[in-house]
This record gives sequence, C-alpha cells and structure tokens, in this order.
Amino acid sequence: MNSTKPIVSVIIPTYNQADLLQKALQSVINQTFQNWEAIVIDNYSDDNTKEIVESIRDGRINYVLFSNKGIIAASRNHGIHLARGDMIAFLDSDDLWYPSKLLTCLDYITQGADAVCHRLWIRKDGILQNTLTPIPPHQNFYKMLLYKGNSVIATSAVMMKKQCFDRFGVFSEDPGMVTAEDYELWLRLSKSNINWGFISDILGEYTVHSKNASSNVNRQMLAEENVVMKYFKEIDSPHMDERLSYRKRRVMLVFRAGKRVWQSGHRCDSIPYFFKGIANIFL
Repeated sequence: MNSTKPIVSVIIPTYNQADLLQKALQSVINQTFQNWEAIVIDNYSDDNTKEIVESIRDGRINYVLFSNKGIIAASRNHGIHLARGDMIAFLDSDDLWYPSKLLTCLDYITQGADAVCHRLWIRKDGILQNTLTPIPPHQNFYKMLLYKGNSVIATSAVMMKKQCFDRFGVFSEDPGMVTAEDYELWLRLSKSNINWGFISDILGEYTVHSKNASSNVNRQMLAEENVVMKYFKEIDSPHMDERLSYRKRRVMLVFRAGKRVWQSGHRCDSIPYFFKGIANIFL
C-alpha cells in the first residue's frame, strides 16, 4: 500500500462480483483526482476476486478479507476504521464512477459541505434507463427523509468528511436494518443538521438487478419499517400532522413493495402487500 497519506479513502465492499469489481476499480483509477486510496473489503468471495484486484498492481488499492456475516454495514464500517483519508467515499462493487467524480465532490466539500451526493445513471439489465437525482436542500431535509423515504441519496454517490463518523457514528449493524442501514445513517446525519451538498452533475452509474427476488423486496420493506419506526418513536409528543404523515409513510412503504413484486412478475405474491397497506391505514 502507498505510504503517502491520501485525501480520499474509497470504501468498496464486495462479494463474488469479480468482473464488476474490476470495472468499479478501473473507474477509480481513471479519476482526474489521483490522491486516493481504495479499500476493497471482500466478504470471502469464492470467485477470482482476489486475483482480479492483485492483477491491477496499483499500490493505492488495499485488499482486505473480512467476514461481515451477512451485514454489509459491517464491511463498510471496517473500511471506515482502516481509512487514512480525511474524506470517505463509498462505491459498491457493481457500480462505477465517471472521471470527474472525486474532484467535483471535493470542490463542494471545500466550499463548506460536510457531505455531498450527486446524480447517477440507473443501469438495469445493461441499459441506462433514467437517473437517480438528489433534490436541492429541503427546508427540513430530516423530516422529508423520514416521511417521504430515501429516493435521493445512493451510497455510491456519497462523499463525506471522516469526522462525521467520529461525531455521529458509523452504519448501523442492527440485523433488523439490513438493506436500510444507509437510509438510517442519512436520517441520523440529517437529524444532526450536517450540511449536505447536492450536485446536479451525473457522476456515475448505479446498477439495479432485475433478478432480485420478492423475498428481498420484503426484507427491504421490513428493514425500512424498522428505521422509520425508530425515528418516529424519538419524536416527543408528535403532533397530529406528524402522526398522519407516519401512517401515510407506512402505507406507501407497503404499497411500493407490492408494486415492485407485481412488476417483477410475481403477481400473486404482491396481493398480500396491498391488503397489508390497506390495513395500515387504520392501524
């Protein structure tokens, strides 16, 4: 590993995605800003992940074996612990960045942001379809995230100061929040009023796998429910409008999960979601 202290540490958790990981790493190597380190946290892949990383022969890339026991947050947290840079950027091994990503994000942070998020192309089945677009700063971004959900901050689009983790903690490793641990962190940071910067440039690609099973949709829904419930319970004496927003959030969360299952072709499996959504109107 390069002994020069990097400015940016790139955390890349991976498992059995050697070919995609190679493209992700190449997108880091191609950055116009070159003072970085990449920390690949491999959950003991049984493909040729290690060989792919070693074949690149770049001293800025650090390959680490780490068993996360099914909790990807643990891999990201281990990477944060190892990071030497003052800035942390995350890149999932099936995503990639465009060359100006790091420099653009650093410029925003230099201007006063604690964390930044940018636009990403969404690639599904190998085709660029639309964009994942962060919105401009909201008057109450925390409540927007809590009651509207997270459709604006993708982990691979985030760079933040490492000191944010020192002050507010790392990703939750609660098993009940697996797949929504990033959402929980964005809520926690936003509740603490960190300064988010939202970048309109498209600086990378986010991969959606259509092969995701309906069971994964259900897992995501339950994890997000747990996160929303946690933060709603922290509100002292919620007003009526907050109670109604919470109820609406739970209803829409279930309906959206049902819609995803329906669109995946498992139409019979989607029916219980719609009944549960209706029930949540009255609970």
